[in-house]
Amino acid sequence: MAERKYVPEKIFVERGSLGFPLTEKILGKLAHIPTEIITRQEEITAHYKKLRDPAGEGKKHMLITQQKGDFVKPCPCTPGYLGCNYFIINADLNCPLDCSYCILQLYLSNPLITVHVNADALWRQLDYFLSHSPNRFLRIGTGELGDSLVLDHITQRSTELIAYFRSKPSVLFELKTKTVNTDNILSASASENIVIAWSLNSDVIAQKEEKGAPSVMERLEAATAVSKRGFPVAFHFDPLILYSGWEDGYEEIIDALFTAVNADRIAWISLGSLRFPPALKDIIKNRFPDSRIIYEELVRGEDGKLRYFKPLRLRLYTTIVNQIQNRVGNRVPLYFCMESGEIWRKVLKKEPKGKEAIENYLSLPFRYGR
Repeated sequence: MAERKYVPEKIFVERGSLGFPLTEKILGKLAHIPTEIITRQEEITAHYKKLRDPAGEGKKHMLITQQKGDFVKPCPCTPGYLGCNYFIINADLNCPLDCSYCILQLYLSNPLITVHVNADALWRQLDYFLSHSPNRFLRIGTGELGDSLVLDHITQRSTELIAYFRSKPSVLFELKTKTVNTDNILSASASENIVIAWSLNSDVIAQKEEKGAPSVMERLEAATAVSKRGFPVAFHFDPLILYSGWEDGYEEIIDALFTAVNADRIAWISLGSLRFPPALKDIIKNRFPDSRIIYEELVRGEDGKLRYFKPLRLRLYTTIVNQIQNRVGNRVPLYFCMESGEIWRKVLKKEPKGKEAIENYLSLPFRYGR
């Protein structure tokens, strides 16, 4: 399995973040990397915003700072579509991988690879959040604003998160990644409530649109090893992207997935189609001039994002769902990310009555035994 471990070209450390255990760990592991102490992160981020390619340049450098807001937030499901009551932990921001469709190119005002080192605040916030959410199964994870494992060889954050959530059996904790950076996962004791998830796509899309990411087969190798270690695994086909030959391309990966991983060890599979704010279109055009993903038949949805015309989405989803269910029937829970009740009803033959219903649907196997 190929190793592609990120190392920044330079590290910026906010003065107030010196002395934290995670700061010392990072600087110790990356002692050979040039480091500059700064007073405020705005000194640096203002400079990057003026560059021709802030997103690309920011990936080269790491910022060590503190999370001054909330670590734990509800996942920002797009208005007008069904959410799944998922919560996110924003411990690290940005990603050194460079996927053409990534919304972080537009969404984050700070383009640097950012590590929040005030872990004591994270644990306090998690304790408070969980104590005020009794008598329910929660789904919470990292990986919304940055890959969960791409920095793990430096921060070892997964080790601490796994240790924390192992003692919280009513919480389903998920780490989401496109990487094969799983050494710390494979060294940890597995727990049924800790899910390790991979974003998958067809080989064509992975090669053309997911710059810097391991191949899909490498991801499946990593998932196989993690599953055999005893962790439940999950997969996110998101964004599904139309191109000539997409039906065969996705079927090949779905066949490889269920050949590599026992379906009974898969916690869930999510499906989502390409969607993005209109402002991202010019960024993709400028940063990835060879990409063709923005030239398909896209229309503005209820949330203002560009997405495939509904008949195209229905055909896309129906094909993928049939390919999955032809292999494993209904053994693996499937759900849509940011889709309408109509899509749920026409493709999955169910229409959850709100986000709590989706939360219950996905946590049901864990409540009553997998």
